[in-house]
Amino acid sequence: MLIGCGILIGVMAGGGGIVTTDLASDVTASATQLHVLTTTDFLEEDYLIIGSEKIFYTATNATYFLGCTRGYDDTDAAEHEAGARVYTEFSSTINYAVGFNMAAVQDEMGWATVFAIPIMFFVRTIPHIIKMSTNLLTGELAIISWFFYAMAAGFVVTLALTLIGSRRVF
Repeated sequence: MLIGCGILIGVMAGGGGIVTTDLASDVTASATQLHVLTTTDFLEEDYLIIGSEKIFYTATNATYFLGCTRGYDDTDAAEHEAGARVYTEFSSTINYAVGFNMAAVQDEMGWATVFAIPIMFFVRTIPHIIKMSTNLLTGELAIISWFFYAMAAGFVVTLALTLIGSRRVF
């Protein structure tokens, strides 16, 4: 699990084809331009996610998203502070699948993430997976939910074998 979460944190931090950046300055809820560290690898026109807000943009330059429509897709426009992580849709999908923002946990906790991610997995991810709608078992997100079901089953078996100790069950 630690390796898997480490890979997912790397993906959320910008590796693996998922694009992220950080706000370079504070943003008001009505701002139509977002100043970020870089727009490299973002599409010329798309939407992005900051916190729980979706923002549609119509153009980019090296460090700005331009022509922003705030509160896109019935989300609430909100103020955001400099340093807030800016995500593409795909990184938000991973956060939804695990039930918490792994990159934010890693950013805030640093090396303590080694302990925090496993705890968050049991406290947040497993209950979140149990609550997931059955329509996630089909379609594009099916692989994510099946992966976590298999991982949860593996943890239960590993925990049971650990509690049994050195006794041979098989």
